[in-house]
Amino acid sequence: MRHRFFGPLLALQVATSAPAPDPFAFFRPSVALTASDRRTLDRGEALARIVPSEGREVTVFAAVPVNVDGDRLVAWLGRIAALKKSAYVMAIGRFSMPPRLDDLAALTLDEDEASEVMTCKAEDCGLKLTGAEIAALQSTAAGSGGDRHARMQEAFRRVVLSRVTGYLADGDQRTPPSPFAALVAHSTWLTAQMAPLAEYLTGYPRSSMPGVDTVVYWSKERLAGKAIISVTHVSIVRGHDASQPDVMAVAEGIFATHYVNASLALTAIVRGGSGRPNYLVYLNRSDVDVFGGFFGGMVRWVAERRLKGEAASVLQGLRRRLESGLPPSE
Repeated sequence: MRHRFFGPLLALQVATSAPAPDPFAFFRPSVALTASDRRTLDRGEALARIVPSEGREVTVFAAVPVNVDGDRLVAWLGRIAALKKSAYVMAIGRFSMPPRLDDLAALTLDEDEASEVMTCKAEDCGLKLTGAEIAALQSTAAGSGGDRHARMQEAFRRVVLSRVTGYLADGDQRTPPSPFAALVAHSTWLTAQMAPLAEYLTGYPRSSMPGVDTVVYWSKERLAGKAIISVTHVSIVRGHDASQPDVMAVAEGIFATHYVNASLALTAIVRGGSGRPNYLVYLNRSDVDVFGGFFGGMVRWVAERRLKGEAASVLQGLRRRLESGLPPSE
């Protein structure tokens, strides 16, 4: 009788004392949260951490509790301009499919950048443009008739449109290739947990993956006092079981005028489970060009501190937006 009584009681004690599943296990081994990190999240605060990276790569991880599920994030991703609205975003627009020049009507180069393009040369230009693109911009601006500045802006929009249409048709065709494949390979959470998605991203558009939705947008954002114009391809994937995030939006940087050579960014809703809230997670790994030279270590330290602070601030803004309800209609 004694053994029959204590046996079920012992089983109950073991069951109730077993630790709850880790909602962030998906991001191992790239990211492992400490007990202090979990206490920060349990207080409802945003967590931001720099993940150790080598060479020119910089990686930031951020998370915050959120009272929404993946459906809400998917709805807002469809209104990307409203979702990304912040003090850092100066202008933004979503591309049609197929992309059109009109999609870029609100995009402009700053005056100093337009002037720089007029005199710069291939391999010696402040903007990340090819020699052919620089030549085309300078030739257009030097042509007769109309306003020189307006011609330059129109020509630049055509350069961006050409980058987007080329990427959608043939993938990354840059020579040498973008370091994006290396970013994916170094993101072990992705290659280990969702190998088909990793293969889809590095093989796009030749590879395919069922159930993936796509958003392509351009933005003009202020970073470290400089306006950066970029184009981003977002692949939206729903998780199939409790071990995966409810939804993942994986973004590849197609083009950027400054600093960034390639980027891989994840925005996800992670299931909390066991009575916990869900979590809004952001993970960005980028290859940047500002860490070389004698002061490279100092530049990295400053850049990582800035990114860590900005990631937490931006994520809190995203949480407020998602929890406010459905996005406004266009």
